Amino acid sequence: MLTSGFNKYAIRYLTIKRVSSARLTLGKTKKGNDMNDIQTKKTNNSIAKKSKRNTKSLAIWTSAWLVSLAIVAFGPVLLWDYHQAISLCTIGLNVIMGYKMIMANKQHLEDLDELQQRIHLVAMAMSLGVSIVFGAVYGLLESIRLVEFQPDPSGVLFVMGISYAVSMILAHRKYS
Repeated sequence: MLTSGFNKYAIRYLTIKRVSSARLTLGKTKKGNDMNDIQTKKTNNSIAKKSKRNTKSLAIWTSAWLVSLAIVAFGPVLLWDYHQAISLCTIGLNVIMGYKMIMANKQHLEDLDELQQRIHLVAMAMSLGVSIVFGAVYGLLESIRLVEFQPDPSGVLFVMGISYAVSMILAHRKYS
């Protein structure tokens, strides 16, 4: 008899204790959510800062590569009268700038979230496919005598850029 009465009180005590701790836990969860919100905001802020830094780095290295490419293209004609040593040095500089641009682009892509990475992956795949098909046909135009001029590789780069931009827009619409 004593044990059954003790059990009733023990069960009641444990039930009260569970309810109280559940209320405390709920209170902590509410505060925890506030903490989670703060951490989420910090994380989002951190991601935004990282993205801004990566975008700035990518813009700087892309600009440096474009300037070095312009120097390679126009320097021999306008600045140093086709001096081979200077031309080779500028080509080396262009390759270094291109490498740095590629690494900045790689870092930029790695730091994107999964959705943004997916959008870029789809756009790059489409751009690659379009460029290969267009480049193959474009390279054959002179040999099958459909055009009088020799096809220029910059045309393929132009198509690649346009197809990448269009693919980015379409993929963004699809996944957003």
